[in-house]
Parts: sequence; structure tokens; C-alpha cells
Amino acid sequence: MRFVLLIVLLLLMLVWPVPAVAALVLMVLALRDRGRRRAGWSLSAAALCAAIAAYGYGLGATTFGAWTDPDDRCGLVRPDLYAYGHRGPEGGAQSMWPLHDTTCGPDLVPGFVNPLVAGSVALCAASLMIMVVVTIRARRRAA
Repeated sequence: MRFVLLIVLLLLMLVWPVPAVAALVLMVLALRDRGRRRAGWSLSAAALCAAIAAYGYGLGATTFGAWTDPDDRCGLVRPDLYAYGHRGPEGGAQSMWPLHDTTCGPDLVPGFVNPLVAGSVALCAASLMIMVVVTIRARRRAA
């Protein structure tokens, strides 16, 4: 199971632009279908795609998946800032949620990633709950 999760996260690092484009397309569809029930479902899917894309972008900025010597990870991820052989601080750490990576010193994850992921997930959950309530009420009126 861990191997499958590892593969999924590695693929997400590479293909994060796909859900980003999907989020944009779904937002355009939601704006086009204003006033219809389909717009709410499109908004929910767009928020979920935005959360996935933001997490993948943030994951790509970390040293996750760099299976080299710890000295070389910083040089691989940020060659403009760190030379090969750079050792990060002793207290450096990496976390998958909230996403952060301080193995090379300052956090490698951009500051907008975690709030964007959390906000997108909250928007997705809220719009899904609203759409379920609207659908139930519409079925009760029709019956």
C-alpha cells in the first residue's frame, strides 16, 4: 500500500498541470451554466482539481522523491541556491501535511500552497453539501 501511495505522489509531482487545466475548464463550464444545477457540481469538481494541482505543485518543490545522498538533495532541488554537498540544518524536517520541507534550510514549499489546498478542499466540501441539499429538495418538490 505504501508503494502505491509513493507512486501516486511521484506521478502527482509530474502531472500537476493536468488537474490545474481541468480546474480552469470546470470553472469556465460553471460560469457558462450559471443558474443551473450543473454549475454547482462543476464548481465542486473545479475546487477538488485545484486542491490536487496545488498539492502536486508544492510537492514538486520539495526534496520528496530525491533518492540520493542527503547532501545532494538540496543541490538537485534548488541548484540556483545550493551546491552539491550542502548539508541542511540539523533540525530540518519534511512533512506531507501541512506540506513543508526544511531539510535544506528555509522552507522549500511556497507559502500559498497549504492555504490554497485547505481553502479548495473546504470550498469543495461546502459546495458538495449545498448541491446535495438542493438535489434532495428538488426531488421532494417533484414527488
